[in-house]
Amino acid sequence: MPEEMKAAWGADLPFIGLCCPKCGYNLTGTTETRCPECGEAFDPAKLRPPKSGWRSGSWWRSRASWRVTLAAVLLAVYLPNTWVFWIDYGWRGGYRMGWVKMFPALPSLVLAVWGRAMAGFNNAFGDDWFLVSGVVTAVMIAICVLIGRRSRRWLLAVCVVMFVLQIFNALGSYALFRM
Repeated sequence: MPEEMKAAWGADLPFIGLCCPKCGYNLTGTTETRCPECGEAFDPAKLRPPKSGWRSGSWWRSRASWRVTLAAVLLAVYLPNTWVFWIDYGWRGGYRMGWVKMFPALPSLVLAVWGRAMAGFNNAFGDDWFLVSGVVTAVMIAICVLIGRRSRRWLLAVCVVMFVLQIFNALGSYALFRM
């Protein structure tokens, strides 16, 4: 954009690209040195344009939406457990289908089985292990979503940690499947 056009455009819109230091309101187009949103007086010479974009780091510090956070956490938690759909085991009979029905509870299956074994139960596959595993999975996902909502950095950290943990869980549940 030529300099004369910038000057003409800037003359119509004073404080272009500046934000209120108190509330963050975009001051582009205001004609007085008081924020129309919160009423805070400001000195335009001391204000800087807001940093934006992923290079400034503000993108990483901002929050992702609930939908994005939930989708990322669910992908990190359930992707390693999709082995149950891809293994070379026949669909006939009820054994594999039983494991497919358990898919929602698979992310904490090894933890539930290990907990029952540590509690001294001889049969690690009792009647309530599926319920316990499902509740633990739901709580785990809820906690991960809440932590991941802090910022995109936290979301990335939560997803990487959960993905790595779920790889080990998937290996353990696959070993239980082959027993």
